[in-house]
Amino acid sequence: MTWKIQLSFLLIVTVLCAAGCSDNRHYDDQLQMEIQQLDSDLDNRWSTTGVVVIEVKANGPASRADLERGELISHAIGERTIRSTGDFKQAVKNAMKEDNNFIVKLTDGREIRLAVRRRGDKVGLEVDGSRVSKVTSGSPGDTGNIKVGDTIESIVDERNIQTIKDYKKALDEFAKHDSKVTFRTIELIGIKIGTVNALGNLGDVRAVQPLMQLLGSEGSTLRQPAAEALDRLVAVSQLNTLFQQFQQANVDELPADQLNPQQRESAEILGMLTSDLENNRATLNDPFGTQFRHRSEALYQKITDGQMVELARQYLKREIEPNQEIRRACISILGHLKPTSAIEDLIAVMEDSMEVPGIRFKAGLALSQIGESSVDALIAAFDQGDASVKDIAASALGNIGGNKARSTLINALKMTDNPTIKLTVADAVAKIGRSPSIEALRHQRAELPEGSGLRTFLNELQVSLFNIELKYQSHLNSENISAELRQEFKNNQIPLSQNAVLSIQKKDSEWWIDDKDNQRMYIVRKEARKEEGRLNIYEPLDAQSMSYSVTN
Repeated sequence: MTWKIQLSFLLIVTVLCAAGCSDNRHYDDQLQMEIQQLDSDLDNRWSTTGVVVIEVKANGPASRADLERGELISHAIGERTIRSTGDFKQAVKNAMKEDNNFIVKLTDGREIRLAVRRRGDKVGLEVDGSRVSKVTSGSPGDTGNIKVGDTIESIVDERNIQTIKDYKKALDEFAKHDSKVTFRTIELIGIKIGTVNALGNLGDVRAVQPLMQLLGSEGSTLRQPAAEALDRLVAVSQLNTLFQQFQQANVDELPADQLNPQQRESAEILGMLTSDLENNRATLNDPFGTQFRHRSEALYQKITDGQMVELARQYLKREIEPNQEIRRACISILGHLKPTSAIEDLIAVMEDSMEVPGIRFKAGLALSQIGESSVDALIAAFDQGDASVKDIAASALGNIGGNKARSTLINALKMTDNPTIKLTVADAVAKIGRSPSIEALRHQRAELPEGSGLRTFLNELQVSLFNIELKYQSHLNSENISAELRQEFKNNQIPLSQNAVLSIQKKDSEWWIDDKDNQRMYIVRKEARKEEGRLNIYEPLDAQSMSYSVTN
């Protein structure tokens, strides 16, 4: 216990010395405690945000609530008792304006998180007093299994606290409605957090086992930074193929076009490599990049030995792991490693209506990273799931692509009446692209009235067709449809007429081909983050308006 008191004291002194400004401190008369906001330097150094408890009055409300010096308040939680229709409407309005979700506590003991995707969307519940009188079909309330006749005990509003201003605002609003206030806190142990973060940034195989042990240690405040550090190590390990090219050649510089474009870009983002595409050079940065080529293989072998996948699966679900950031990191790890053994677990997270919306979408993204092996499970989830599951599954299927995913999505486009799902499905079909996608989307567009939201969305869609080598950039810049370029289109079952016209929209990055004889329009685009090193070909659904702008 002595070491904990000494550590808290030293950390409080550090916070006060680093911040120093009285504007960053606040004394709460109601709770009888003083708090200090982390300044930007400490925030960045310790990878955390919030306000720190720096003084607690003995036997005061904060003391009786077991708040201690040195704890970091990350969330203020207000629970408002519902006694009337007005109480319910005001409580939902206040909770939704911050982060689009809240928790409903029912008198039967159930606690249900309700979330919407966009500000202003409704949760689909009406009440008479505190009794549920109407549940809109397909709404979050409906998918949360709330029934007419259920009685609402309270609404729980969780507010993320990053600044003193956030703290004051949350507590002032909670006080107006006599909400019961509690806090979510973590012990501020920045020195240890900094050490754990450093382990994640080393890219060294020796860091893996200690971090895995920390993640598996119950009750440790270092579990979250350990999970996030492991996520970074896993991401770095997936660049092993690229770094082994340097290692096998025993050099720190290679021609850029010899490297996988996506891996090269990832290494650049991590500060491990610098690219000079004009001179076709990729150079490892000293010291991290130059050192990592010597140890990338050992890290990769350790990360992919199976233990990491099992650890991530262990802490994936809300019922087992209460910390949402640990769950998020574990899903990210599985997305990097792409194990088919995790598909069922990720589907369960995606289907969990009580899970945080962002984590459910993260699970969908991980399934799309696993790829074709996830398609059958995603199709089943789409067919059987509620609106939110369909939305996530459709996005994931669009990212994966392929004939099976496209057929499912095209059928869904015809059958579904939910406008939100239709938008997501249409976007997914466009991502998969090719002629069947074009035909299905144009058929859907023709059936919609002018001015409808979905038709407007479809008018702006550009369907992915295929991609070609970067060497054609010089052909395009000369505004010449060369014989080679024509052959590329023909190879993809899209013959261009002899009267097709090429125009430069933005030199070196975007060109339009207007094929009036075939009543088709194509966009050729060089994109930084999609198929880097290739030129991507799209066809707009509303080709007529684009053709008009080229002509005029």
